[in-house]
Amino acid sequence: MPVHLIKAGETTNRIAGRYSIPERWLYKANDYLDYDDFRPGRRIYIPDYEYDYYDYPKEWVRYKYYDGIRHDIRTGRKHFRPGENVSIIFSYCNLSDESKRLRYDDARLFDFKCLRDGRDIWRWSEKINYEHRRRSMLLKPGECRTFHGEWDLCERSGYQVKPGAYVLRAYDRSRELRDKYVDIGVEVLNSNKQQNMTIPGSDTCSKSNMLFNPSLDSWTSSNNPAGWSAQNLSRSTQEHTGRYAVELGVRPLDQALLAQVIGAAPRRTYQVVFWAMEVQRPENNSNFDLEVSVHPLDQQSYQIGRVGPVFRPDQLPGDAYRQYSFSTGLLPSGTRGLQLRFMFRPRSGNTNKVRIDDVELTCLN
Repeated sequence: MPVHLIKAGETTNRIAGRYSIPERWLYKANDYLDYDDFRPGRRIYIPDYEYDYYDYPKEWVRYKYYDGIRHDIRTGRKHFRPGENVSIIFSYCNLSDESKRLRYDDARLFDFKCLRDGRDIWRWSEKINYEHRRRSMLLKPGECRTFHGEWDLCERSGYQVKPGAYVLRAYDRSRELRDKYVDIGVEVLNSNKQQNMTIPGSDTCSKSNMLFNPSLDSWTSSNNPAGWSAQNLSRSTQEHTGRYAVELGVRPLDQALLAQVIGAAPRRTYQVVFWAMEVQRPENNSNFDLEVSVHPLDQQSYQIGRVGPVFRPDQLPGDAYRQYSFSTGLLPSGTRGLQLRFMFRPRSGNTNKVRIDDVELTCLN
């Protein structure tokens, strides 16, 4: 995640626009940020993306601030199965205006530990050889350090941990920072139980439409079409055909989602067809991405691929629906299902929405 040095005359809106992200992402990535902190010479993080429940995370990450230093811990994902290793990345950056002197009692600069119910059950440093000599380092303004380690899902006794929730903790071992830790939760799954989304057991290669409620005419409420996962959308009577359509981006500065999971098979090719248009407001500030994607899923419902286009506003008409289509190519081995996903990702200052209707997903071969 890059660091930006605030210059005179810059505002959060202007910085967000420069990096093509929503302004609120700056506040979420810099949770200490307020008008008093926002001043020339201050360093802030520029987030790469916004994590969302329905959006498989590029990184499973947590962070904390201590005295101008941001501490991050990430494991790539939250859920792990027996036999896997958890790759841990720990980093910290000096976002203050002053250098920080860090003093160490030995060559162990950092450490990881695992806790269950508050009890320390594993430490990374216990199996590491190190030099017994003191040292000190200077962490300059804007300087970052990153450390790596692995947890093999075992306690210090060597026995595999039981399925359940655990806390991984990372910290710098200097006298100044050893009490400034950052935690992240991970879960060890029961290998005999299927997790996450349930993949429907249906015909995995049909020449007819495989989606439930593809016309988007059936709704369980005004913001939830039957059979679909929904976020930040509403029902619209400005349909292409039928009674209703979906409008993504009820709150135009928040991302929106329309998604459905169906059964699928490996080495098959699927085609997606849909109708879409931009919904323009009087301010008409079009600044968003519309990602339309197919995500193959394995037997445990883990995502094992992605294919699909990304549309910018100039590719969507503002006065009428237009038909779009794409094919997936052969899905990878191990595929047991797929998720079709429409993701509306607004950028700084966006005021407009997107309308979707009459979605079709069929098996080509």
